[in-house]
Amino acid sequence: MGLNMKKPSKRWLEFHQLIEIIDIRIGKKQRELVKLKNRFQGLIDSIDEKWELITHEQQRLKSLVVKDEFNGLSRLFQRRESVKSCIESLFFDVSVARQNADELELEIEQVVVEKRRLEKRKDALGEIQEQLRDEE
Repeated sequence: MGLNMKKPSKRWLEFHQLIEIIDIRIGKKQRELVKLKNRFQGLIDSIDEKWELITHEQQRLKSLVVKDEFNGLSRLFQRRESVKSCIESLFFDVSVARQNADELELEIEQVVVEKRRLEKRKDALGEIQEQLRDEE
């Protein structure tokens, strides 16, 4: 230490420790946000893929024709029902994925709010710490 350097007060050090703890919590929230956003993006990608599959299956449904085969008409109806069932299943999957994405979006918003609250607390503690330094 230099000649003019004073040892920080105990209160100043306590504020420094509190700020470090809050920094750790902010870091945890940031990592949690990254994970949640990655999961959210995965759900959105899954939804997009399922919509593409639905579009493909709808086109397939439109293109089904009676083939020259034994029981051709009855087989056409079986194929149509199979494709319709597939489309309904995909719609259900999209619905579930969309609901999960909505819930995840709410969770992301909550984590963002908590992270901002911690950042404000850190700023306030930093200001108090500076006031203590100036008073010494």
